[in-house]
Amino acid sequence: PARDACLLLAFVLGETAEYPFLHPEAFVDENRTRYYGELVARRASGEPIAYLRGYKEFMGMKFKVDDRVLIPRPETEVLVGAALELLNRPDTRALCENPVVADVGCGSGAIGLSMANLAGCSVILTDISPHVLELAKENARLLGVSDRTAYLQGDLLDPLFTQGYAGSLAMVVSNPPYIPRKCLDSLPETVRCYEPLLALDGGPEGLDCIIKLIKDARRALFPGGYLLVEIDPQQSDACARMVREQAGWDQFEILRDYAAFERVLVCRAGGSPPGVEI
Repeated sequence: PARDACLLLAFVLGETAEYPFLHPEAFVDENRTRYYGELVARRASGEPIAYLRGYKEFMGMKFKVDDRVLIPRPETEVLVGAALELLNRPDTRALCENPVVADVGCGSGAIGLSMANLAGCSVILTDISPHVLELAKENARLLGVSDRTAYLQGDLLDPLFTQGYAGSLAMVVSNPPYIPRKCLDSLPETVRCYEPLLALDGGPEGLDCIIKLIKDARRALFPGGYLLVEIDPQQSDACARMVREQAGWDQFEILRDYAAFERVLVCRAGGSPPGVEI
């Protein structure tokens, strides 16, 4: 609570997070004091601080967020870091000089826009909600990567196939809904009552979207391309089994997050040059 109170005070003052500690003598006028009190009350009721401030830091960048989208988590940075490393490998670049990446179920665009900014690649962002895509477009403009991004509305990979992208992508990345429906009521109030259900509910076992991604993504990728999906650690065995049973994937692994939980499924499409390991 003390940390959040200081972050909100810095936000009201238009200063960095360190400012309240470095300048305890700073004067706060009546209007800002009133606004600060309102924000503290909203935070005390459970509203996420990212929604109160209107942005969330991710991969060293600021992304505009509101209740249309899930708030980017630090765990998802593991996915982006792995994707950047794979995308910059010489064998990947040898397969495609100008790789195209799809961020499926993009939300705020945190994953795909980070890659567009840090890797300079072209990114197609898809989402089922047109309102979410508008927010992603705004973040692209704020980050200065609009010229390297395109947007398609639809369910998961469907709009990519409709627009003729089958077999042309270097990478598909996704942080899909993966919370089992039976677990939604046990989520923290700050998540359950404020973040969009559509971005959380992964079906009865939390695997509905993941199953579809594992099944369909191979058709979107060229040989040697990659699928990276954020998962719940308790889903790792089921995901491994699904990949083994699904034709078209020649290698896979599951990466651990900062807390050592299995968090990111990485699959490589079959047909890549022999002897290349993930």
